[in-house]
Amino acid sequence: MRLPMPATTHRFLEACRRRPVDRLPVWMMRQAGRYQPSYRAVRADVGFLELCRSPELIARVTCAPIDEFGFDAAILFSDILVHLPAMGLDLSFEKGEKGKGDGGPRIANPVRTRADVAALRVPDPARDLPYVAAGVRAINAGLAGRVPLIGFVGGPFTVASYAVEGGSQGFTRLKTMLYADPDGAHALFEKLTQAAIVQIEAQIAAGCHAAQVFESWLGELDREDLERFSFPYLVRIAEAIRRTGVPSIFFGTGLSGHLERIAQLGFDVVSVDWRIPIDEARRRAPGVAIQGNLDSTVLLGPPAAGVRKALAICEAAGPAPGYVFNLGHGIQVGTPPENVKAVVDAVQAFRWK
Repeated sequence: MRLPMPATTHRFLEACRRRPVDRLPVWMMRQAGRYQPSYRAVRADVGFLELCRSPELIARVTCAPIDEFGFDAAILFSDILVHLPAMGLDLSFEKGEKGKGDGGPRIANPVRTRADVAALRVPDPARDLPYVAAGVRAINAGLAGRVPLIGFVGGPFTVASYAVEGGSQGFTRLKTMLYADPDGAHALFEKLTQAAIVQIEAQIAAGCHAAQVFESWLGELDREDLERFSFPYLVRIAEAIRRTGVPSIFFGTGLSGHLERIAQLGFDVVSVDWRIPIDEARRRAPGVAIQGNLDSTVLLGPPAAGVRKALAICEAAGPAPGYVFNLGHGIQVGTPPENVKAVVDAVQAFRWK
């Protein structure tokens, strides 16, 4: 049973639907993470996957940024690869160098052959990932209707890049598969699409009020390969989210040259990175809401620099409905929390001249 929406219609959800809001909503990708002392305190005692599988800890780290910074939306704390063990892949997260946080994901039995693809199982969220739905319910109990909760999944290409490469080793093997065995690649994307749909449907049923699809590495593909190996699957995921009635958000990087086409995939919101001016993105994709696009590196500098850049983006976005302030990618390790707070406060206080 899906939990009710926040008590009042929230500005974040209204902005996603391109409706007028009283002020700009703001949240930040990776707003729960290693830059926070509260998150590091939790991680001192548990591994990353252990955290992702604990509803109590999921709720604690998801709600912390709302309590500490006052963001206008929470996003489920999880990982785009959390379902891979249920699909038959041996996933672990390597320990990073001392003082540098977590290492990257590692898959001991990567997908390399047609037989490997055939062996993959589409997960059953209720059976294989019960802690995610339980975490969603615990988060909403902690949020108590203050802000909406965003669920998320990884897009097929991005998840495949880890599954095929065996971790964070690039894209060579996966891109080679597209040309050497296109049928095998399509079979892989089909299973990952099914996995994405059942996961996001389960998150929404548990109480998520919006859904974001992370295709972080899709900028690796040219237009022909996007049309052949990515866009048809993303259309299906967008359609599945639309059927639930919650707003859908597409996130990618390095895709400014394909913005008009991405805006036609069926998502309500398209997130853009810092490589395109926000006013240009708004002009080129008038049929969707736009989310973005502060360069997260700015937050590593003086607080005034981040505030200045953030306010310039708000001004350039213009007063037309359908804009959500965010970063072009996630908050980086080592970002001073006070810089995050300064930008959140400035955006929330912003009004167009």
